Amino acid sequence: MNAVEAARADPGPSSSPDGSRRTVLVVDDEEEIRESLSEILTGARHRVVTARSGREALQRMAERNYDVILTDIRMPDLDGRALYREIEQRWPALASRVVFITGDTLASTLREFVAESGRRVIEKPFLPGEIRRIVAELALDGGVAPPD
Repeated sequence: MNAVEAARADPGPSSSPDGSRRTVLVVDDEEEIRESLSEILTGARHRVVTARSGREALQRMAERNYDVILTDIRMPDLDGRALYREIEQRWPALASRVVFITGDTLASTLREFVAESGRRVIEKPFLPGEIRRIVAELALDGGVAPPD
């Protein structure tokens, strides 16, 4: 079962634990992953915006606020690590709302980076319930600073 089929098979709860909708930015160069995450999160009544690259994500972040950012680590152009560093500089309060997604075994330098950042990592293939739970937990942690 691929990630899209898994999302359809497990629609999960109809809203987040506190009953509110969150706005989530999904950043991944793989269309199937973006679609799967979007389906999982919209099924939980979140608003989802997608980006195909780190650069596109930065453009979207300059236009609006996001409660949670799910980003692939390995992408062409601007990867998840570089995107995270940009978020730390431009919107420091939002850095704690970043979750990394990876389908690869992390190389030692990436493992060190993830450990240093303290951010969560979701491994592909992911479970829909895991995605919903992590987004709900991060979204309940407090407010998000607006872009400058």
